[in-house]
Amino acid sequence: MKKSGINIEELIDRAAKKAAAEAIKEIKVKEKEEKKKYKLHNTWLLLKNYNELVSNVNNSIDEISQLENDRIDFGSLDEEELFIMSIKKSKAKTLIMIAHIDRAMKTLKENQKKKGTVEKYEVLEKFYLKEFKYDELVEQYSCGVNTPRRWMNEMIDELSVLLFGIDGLKLNV
Repeated sequence: MKKSGINIEELIDRAAKKAAAEAIKEIKVKEKEEKKKYKLHNTWLLLKNYNELVSNVNNSIDEISQLENDRIDFGSLDEEELFIMSIKKSKAKTLIMIAHIDRAMKTLKENQKKKGTVEKYEVLEKFYLKEFKYDELVEQYSCGVNTPRRWMNEMIDELSVLLFGIDGLKLNV
């Protein structure tokens, strides 16, 4: 359909394509934001549960020899059959993640020392790994009430990148 030299169908088609492109762009931006939130949440969860993970690895039983005091009559099953692979796999994954967290925390600390802001790292470490209370940190660092939380958020942002690489970045591409 043409009216005074303008193809209305073509205009509608172009407008629809432009609207679809804009919608796709918005969806991609939202997906990236959600991915970033997910990585920050995962970093927070890892820090929050770090001590429990270490305790779990140190206290888990993954070898039959560790059961000697509590040995039950397992009948004719040999040690290979008694070996619980899922526990061993879980322990191995946990050990790898703990080592990864430890390395990332070491790098984060070194980075903060270079910047002259090691107290930001210390607040994060003390709160999550050494289980200091929030008010203890405010008192120890003689800072404003919101400062430790702000520092921890900054450190969690940086730690997310160290833990998850490019997926931990907030990119506007």
